[in-house]
Amino acid sequence: MKYVPKIFGTTLALWAILATVAAATSLAVTSTVLSAGNAAVPVCGVLAASATRTVDNASTVTGVTVSGIPSACRGKTLLVTLTGQTGASLGTSSGTISSCGTTCTVSLTGSSFGSVSATSLYGYAFAVTG
Repeated sequence: MKYVPKIFGTTLALWAILATVAAATSLAVTSTVLSAGNAAVPVCGVLAASATRTVDNASTVTGVTVSGIPSACRGKTLLVTLTGQTGASLGTSSGTISSCGTTCTVSLTGSSFGSVSATSLYGYAFAVTG
């Protein structure tokens, strides 16, 4: 008789696990972007982009040109974040991906990044949405 509670508890736990798995299999995934931490994988291909910055005479970033975007991303939105030494955001801008050949290029200019000093810029973070 002392084994009955253990068998009952084990059976109950097994049914709870099976119910959870059954419920999870009915979930639909409809997102167009898969994200993990701060990395995103767009549905239009692997983003192997590179960026160059434009700097004015006051050493302020006035624009960023991103190239190497897959042409399947045409019409989607490119988000670019300028990052500092610790990875913190210094400024963000976005633009529509429209200039494409084999790969696409997007130029983001103006004050959309705010007033970011070129000496503070350590990297870029990219994301494609839409």
